[in-house]
Amino acid sequence: MGNPYFKFKQFTITQDQCAMKVSTDSCLFGAWVASIVSREKTILDIGAGTGLLSLMIAQHIDAIVHAVEIETDCYEQLAQNINSSPWAESIHAFQNDIKEFDEAIKYDLIISNPPFYENQLRSPNKNTNLARHGDQLSLTELFAQVERLLSEAGRFALLMPYYRKEDAITRATDSGLFATQVVDVKQTSRHDPFRSMICFSKTSEKIDHETTMIRDENGLYSRRFSELLEAYYLHP
Repeated sequence: MGNPYFKFKQFTITQDQCAMKVSTDSCLFGAWVASIVSREKTILDIGAGTGLLSLMIAQHIDAIVHAVEIETDCYEQLAQNINSSPWAESIHAFQNDIKEFDEAIKYDLIISNPPFYENQLRSPNKNTNLARHGDQLSLTELFAQVERLLSEAGRFALLMPYYRKEDAITRATDSGLFATQVVDVKQTSRHDPFRSMICFSKTSEKIDHETTMIRDENGLYSRRFSELLEAYYLHP
């Protein structure tokens, strides 16, 4: 069983009611997204889960954040984590299906760490399936909703398994979204990539591509990882 909470420098994530717990790659993703934003005023977190990404972004930038989560227990924990944070006034939690969500605004930034799996082995726990599998919201449906809700100059940041990177980029292009930045994530330099962090916009540009490692050859956090997580981890 996972730890019921995860403590950061400026906030704590309680996670015992959410199927998807705080993970190293989701923390890296949140810190990376924070590092590439600066002037965004309206932010949407699709499938917000515990609220990790919303809280990391809110710590970094003064903006209104809308965090949308469909699953009831996880939504209640999301609201709890937001309300106990320093940014309770700027982050707003919604229990909703993103396909029915409409606040009549366009967002400068949309972020998502969505269900990874499609047409794969299921868990007996329905909440785990909702969190991990794309039955409720497929990748194609996700891109359609992002295109609908994103401002013309806005950006969409997505965390994907590495093996689904090219599929995600292709499906995004079909929806009118174009990859502008791609960061492939490895555990160490000796490992193959296992995650990809991708930033999309509505304008086709040359893709800025890089690879980053979580740990160095000595088993310590890499310099890049430590730089990104310094503002968040208690012991980066």
